[in-house]
Amino acid sequence: MLSDLHRRWLEKRAIDLNAAQHMGIYSAKRGQDGAVTFHEEGDILVFPFTKDGEIVGHKYRGANKRFWQQEGGRKQFFNVDVLEDPSLHDGLQSLVIVEGEMDALAVLSAGYPWVVSVPDGAPPPRDGDGKLIEVPKGTDDIDPETDTKYGFLTADWDMLKKVARIVIGADNDEAGRRLADELVRRLDRVRCSFLTYPEGCKDLNDVLIAHGKDKVLSLIATAKPYPVDGVYKYSDFPKTDPIRTVSTGWGTLDDYLKPYLGAFMVVGGFPGHGKSTWTVQFVTNLSRLHGWNVAVASFEMQIVPYVTDNIMSAYLQSPIKYAVERERLRAEAFMEKRFTFIAPNRSDGDTEADIDWLIDKMQVAVIRNGCRVALIDPFNEIEHRKRGDESTTEYIGRAIRKLKAFAMQYSVLVVVVVHPTKGSSQIDSADLSLYSLADSSHWANKADIGLIVGRVGDPRTDNITGLYIKKIRYQPDAGRLGDVYLTFDQSTRLFY
Repeated sequence: MLSDLHRRWLEKRAIDLNAAQHMGIYSAKRGQDGAVTFHEEGDILVFPFTKDGEIVGHKYRGANKRFWQQEGGRKQFFNVDVLEDPSLHDGLQSLVIVEGEMDALAVLSAGYPWVVSVPDGAPPPRDGDGKLIEVPKGTDDIDPETDTKYGFLTADWDMLKKVARIVIGADNDEAGRRLADELVRRLDRVRCSFLTYPEGCKDLNDVLIAHGKDKVLSLIATAKPYPVDGVYKYSDFPKTDPIRTVSTGWGTLDDYLKPYLGAFMVVGGFPGHGKSTWTVQFVTNLSRLHGWNVAVASFEMQIVPYVTDNIMSAYLQSPIKYAVERERLRAEAFMEKRFTFIAPNRSDGDTEADIDWLIDKMQVAVIRNGCRVALIDPFNEIEHRKRGDESTTEYIGRAIRKLKAFAMQYSVLVVVVVHPTKGSSQIDSADLSLYSLADSSHWANKADIGLIVGRVGDPRTDNITGLYIKKIRYQPDAGRLGDVYLTFDQSTRLFY
């Protein structure tokens, strides 16, 4: 039986008194011996915890929201017997888990019986230093023997594991969010959904008071699944524009190759056929024409003066060695503003310039210097650190995944120069494929843009260079497959 005090209080909270009495809630007083017993005018609200229809514990609510529990009572959900309902097992209904008994009563009052409440409320959201406690996504740190705060989950796990769909209805505050995160990782993120409370509502009882029963039921019915990495609906993706391509600086090439930020581009070709010279001129064009800052990681050619002279000549569109002082100073100012160079310190024998070292330096170039293009020339000269159980092609695949992730995360065009396999030496450049590049088929499979640079005829005397476009992932927006021929001027060492 409920006292008049508690009846008025429950009605003020929009709680259906029949629902409260159906759950066995009653009023009590504390006697001189400290025992809590039923009293028709009592000031303590008692929530019985039942299991298989039998009372196995009590929770008490006194004045000023003071809560305590019956000593020796069973640690379990409030309304735990609802877990046996077959409609929860076949997914016809969702189990709602709330933070307190009043929220459970609010859901019951709205006419939704499939609700339970955690016995101890939410854990503290901050540590002793006042910092928010970050809840891990995984469960590696959870030891069932010491996970006493959440022992109520394992107490009835045989029933709980049968529940197909779960709605987490914790409070919309720091403590409630930590409770939700802790529940989700223990109950399996795949079957959990969350509620979005109306403005000004902290919990489901607030929703019932402010908006009524229908709103409570609507929130439960429209609960959204917790995101699972790698699994999305169309509406989960942000609205994005089509890729924005730019000119290469060679009009005849622009119909076939249209570079864009976020792409992973592979350039292959035989030694001495001009792939490094062409690639440096290519990235210089991107900087000269479009204002893109460039990071150059050179592992084979000496940066000064060979790479730098190539950049300045491409910028001036004439050989830097013939430039007058004013033009040289202009080219140097351009290079100083637009280019960042990445190179290992050869005198430092302890540093291993591997793929992780390289990506770390590229990240610095992007964040500190605003680089939008990263050129790696050549990949073969990076220090390769395979795992003990890893093949070369597996290692290459892992390295490419890291480079592609970097390109997408920072919206950077990553250009990698790769030598072909030694066994390809008898193949004509036009017939060389991305599958012929050293050590792995991943160069062909994972490239967004892929091309071969090769001199037509004798590279020592002939001036025609073929650009054989072998891979364009997004055709026709980013280009199309085909062959383009440029003239290489031996005197200026520039492509026209």
